[in-house]
Amino acid sequence: MSVQRVDFVDLAKGICIFLVVIAHCKVPVKIPGLEIVRIPLYFVLAGLFYKDYGGFKELLLKKTNRILVPFLFFYLIAYIPFYLLKYFSPQLLITDAGGILDLFINRQFFNGPIWFLLALFWCNIYYALIRGVIKNEYIVLCIVLLIGFLGYHLGRVNFFAPLFMDVALTAMPFFCFGTWLKKTPILYHNKYDKYNLFWVILLYLISWFISDNFHFRLSLHYNKIEGIATYFLAISSVLAILLLCKMIQKIPIISYMGRYSIVLLCTHHLFYRPIKVVLDKQPYQWLDNVYMVAFLTIICCLAITPLCVRYIPYFVAQKDLIK
Repeated sequence: MSVQRVDFVDLAKGICIFLVVIAHCKVPVKIPGLEIVRIPLYFVLAGLFYKDYGGFKELLLKKTNRILVPFLFFYLIAYIPFYLLKYFSPQLLITDAGGILDLFINRQFFNGPIWFLLALFWCNIYYALIRGVIKNEYIVLCIVLLIGFLGYHLGRVNFFAPLFMDVALTAMPFFCFGTWLKKTPILYHNKYDKYNLFWVILLYLISWFISDNFHFRLSLHYNKIEGIATYFLAISSVLAILLLCKMIQKIPIISYMGRYSIVLLCTHHLFYRPIKVVLDKQPYQWLDNVYMVAFLTIICCLAITPLCVRYIPYFVAQKDLIK
């Protein structure tokens, strides 16, 4: 992978995780498309770098190390403060999580954002199984669209599947879109790059038009999509961000966040909750707002990132735990 490609993707992932963190901190995002683009963009980027690693067993091992191991580590770590609070200060425990078995019976974990890792794991598995049987690209596309419709329908009837297996079905079209983008020159210098600004503006205007004139809703955490316009809004917004990132290449702090986005994904809820409790109780009103909560949360995540990378690399997808 070239340096340009790393910079480009890190910036896109950085924008993604930044939007995730501020959304969970309740910072309002009023720019058309940005309020729903963060999770589709993650799935598209995952599809963009999908590899079969030479076989299903190899892929399963790689995704277990890079997705399931971090998920299980941060899932279990989060329930330590959960049970401590439940025992010593239950009044501070404001959550829909019920306990360590939430993994099987609930969509809400105490460390909520890591649901994405489970859904991403299943997307890789579903896609690998499909490609292992079917080689024709267009048949694969049709199957993925049918799978996406099945996931969408399960969400409409409020069907619950443990381990976010149903959400992965709904997310499959976004993941597959990334694998198709991989066949284009979008990641590399090419003769069409001179038109990128034009396409960014056009795609943003499309997102603006859709958001102003059509009903849409995307909440993959709860497997809810409303309105076909949601898909067009998500895809146009994803493409606009990708092309914009290709033009900019790198923004130091945001790109750093993108490079280690799994650390921010897995830790920001563990910081933002106590930060919010502390700011709610301090006497200075200017400190008690969602922007300060988001700012301090990001600072804490950035501070802990190099420590995680150095001391627990197996649990933040930097090294493989299982050989």
